[in-house]
Amino acid sequence: MSWNEFIYALTFISSSEVKTVPVGVITELVEGDVYHWGSLMAGALLGSIPVAVLYSFFVDHYVSGMTGAVKE
Repeated sequence: MSWNEFIYALTFISSSEVKTVPVGVITELVEGDVYHWGSLMAGALLGSIPVAVLYSFFVDHYVSGMTGAVKE
């Protein structure tokens, strides 16, 4: 599903201000055969930080649901 989101955003959104993070990072920082690796890696890090923070908040609940025991 995330690959479809990438292709739809790449195809239908032309304005740089409203592109999603993955599409904006790729389209703005890759110019033909020139890859701006530092900026690409920084964009990837900034895009993954919210996911890591949400995971860290819900990991205890997730693990307790898998084991069937509720720890308090």
